[in-house]
Amino acid sequence: MVEAGRRSRALAALGVAPLLLLLGLAIWFVSDRLVTIGPFDRAKIGWAVVVPLLALAPGAAALAGSGSTSPGLARLVVAGTSIITGLFVVLGLASAITFVDCRPATGPLEVVPRTLPTAFVLGIGFAISAAAAWGPALHGRRSVALVVGAAVWIVAAALGLFAFFVSFPSLSCGAPQS
Repeated sequence: MVEAGRRSRALAALGVAPLLLLLGLAIWFVSDRLVTIGPFDRAKIGWAVVVPLLALAPGAAALAGSGSTSPGLARLVVAGTSIITGLFVVLGLASAITFVDCRPATGPLEVVPRTLPTAFVLGIGFAISAAAAWGPALHGRRSVALVVGAAVWIVAAALGLFAFFVSFPSLSCGAPQS
């Protein structure tokens, strides 16, 4: 009976990282729509709440996986979260970007190929950051695992932003000034 309780807690812990990502995105979505929540504008909410939630997710995945009774399932959850992150990025960018190369996009499918580098970097970045945090988590260094996971994830996010700017350069579509 004790083993069953431990196993169910370990399984529940595996859902913490995806829930952190979902919670961060939900708060981001709501704050973006409301613009201000009390005395906080969406930028303050983004940096004070959303970014830390997103940054802690890989470390939480590593902590849950290192304490799991099923390491294979823990790796599967990290892989699934990485794939879903990449798909979310593709869908989000394809639905939001309406101009490509100084002209209106003919549809979301025209945008999809350009979103793939950004989606790949962010998707694989989650898996790499969780893997980087796994070592400290296995040795019982929980805070180190969270910091390592967050640091690697932030680097991956910066690389994803770079990939975005390379895929969608900010061109000046106006006539050149003489």
